[in-house]
Amino acid sequence: MGRRGMGRRRGRGPGGLGPSGFCVCPKCGYREPHEMGIPCRKKKCPNCGTTLVREGGVCY
Repeated sequence: MGRRGMGRRRGRGPGGLGPSGFCVCPKCGYREPHEMGIPCRKKKCPNCGTTLVREGGVCY
């Protein structure tokens, strides 16, 4: 049997924030809609170049 919480993070399961929401720049406040399948941390702010974070995430 598998352990609970193991495996890919999809939707609102353990560690996931769901498909909606925003990617936010913690430095200048720029916001853009989150694109499903593309982590916010893989994007850079077009204004200042800082790595974006997921709104409501631990690092925000």
